Amino acid sequence: MKILTVFHDLNDLGGIINNQEHLHLGFLELGHDSDVCKLVWKDEVRNRTTSGKTGLVMGSQGMRLDQRGGWVWPTKRIIPYKGKRNMDKWKAFASTFDLIIWQIPVPSKNKNNLGNHEWPELYNVPVKQIAYIHDGHFPKRYPWLYAIRHHLCGVAATHPCGYHSLIHMDLPRALAFTAQADQGYRDAGESWKDRLPGWFSLQTFKGWKRVDELVRAVPYMKNCDPMRLAGGGIQWYYMTSKDKCKDDYLCSIKKDPDLEPGLVGERIWNRAIGNGLDYMGYIQNDMREAALSEVRFLIDPSWSHNFARYGDHPNRTSIDAVINGVVPIARNHGIAGADDGIGEFFKNQVNYVMVPWDATPKQFAEIVDDTMDMPKAVWEDMLEEGRKVARLWGQIPVAQTFIDLYNGVPAGVYKKVEDVGTFNEEVFNKGGEVFDTFFCGEK
Repeated sequence: MKILTVFHDLNDLGGIINNQEHLHLGFLELGHDSDVCKLVWKDEVRNRTTSGKTGLVMGSQGMRLDQRGGWVWPTKRIIPYKGKRNMDKWKAFASTFDLIIWQIPVPSKNKNNLGNHEWPELYNVPVKQIAYIHDGHFPKRYPWLYAIRHHLCGVAATHPCGYHSLIHMDLPRALAFTAQADQGYRDAGESWKDRLPGWFSLQTFKGWKRVDELVRAVPYMKNCDPMRLAGGGIQWYYMTSKDKCKDDYLCSIKKDPDLEPGLVGERIWNRAIGNGLDYMGYIQNDMREAALSEVRFLIDPSWSHNFARYGDHPNRTSIDAVINGVVPIARNHGIAGADDGIGEFFKNQVNYVMVPWDATPKQFAEIVDDTMDMPKAVWEDMLEEGRKVARLWGQIPVAQTFIDLYNGVPAGVYKKVEDVGTFNEEVFNKGGEVFDTFFCGEK
């Protein structure tokens, strides 16, 4: 089969970068042809032959990339669709494929798309199409997905919460997870004695990732060596900005009831660095796996009440951890949606250690400190249980999910017969309002 994966422009791709790199490899291993492109609402695209970015690596799709900004898209893979001439060229190209996967399912509501009423026509091609839903943002963040549902043969989700939210879409659905390198290729060993009693954390710094909550907890940690944090994003810029550090990233009694009064107003970032936090910045895959091979634990501080409404939201970083011989420390209302931290796939004290979503910085630190004393046998058991779950994220089973949706057979992790959501008039109407005002208007 000829498969095309399509992107609309989106900032902070984060784990979508790794997802796409491995999904492409999964299709190749299953014997399919795989290509990728990006669509832009422009009249034309200027020819690009060079990039000023440094530290780039070559990805599986023949494009250079970095973990911060994603790919350096060559001109031939950027397709403008503004106007009938461009739209016709896109349709001619798209019609040469058997399956189109919309990795970013619809255009985002940003200034570049203000007044863009043309995008729904992109999907009007005689090709089976599947929308890939990330995180738990549908239906709240992009109800205008309803505008093109009649062109889709199915929808796939990267998390259980996203899958369950698709009950509001009257299409076949599947839980595909986020494509990762298959475990057999990534196993970095499980040697307890060769690893340090410390932790590593890797995140895009944005609201629901809650990296600031981990940063606040660092000064209370006494039993962790090393304490390494990698990644970056909007929160990091505000935390470290010389003159734009927001109050949210200053020490306060409200956010830290155990704080010594004399520390009120100090930057949480400076305090964490002064108490032993080792910040690694943006790192590429080889550095990530090297860091994971040196510690026993990974911390994923993220959680979201909105996502937890629909279910679990396990991050790619937790899967990276267990594949590389590391036990996750994570939050309820995140890795597991339920208050007790017992999720569909990750379960507290079975394959991860829970930090409650509402823990104070000191409570957060105490749980992490206690976890560093975990007996070897418990650590190994947790790791083995985690590995059982991680196999579901492999690039081959994830790629196969899309092939099964294409073929109209039970697909994904659940493989339910007739797994179809229902039409939701409220979501439909909300999507129509956004389309009329933003994509057709000037608001």
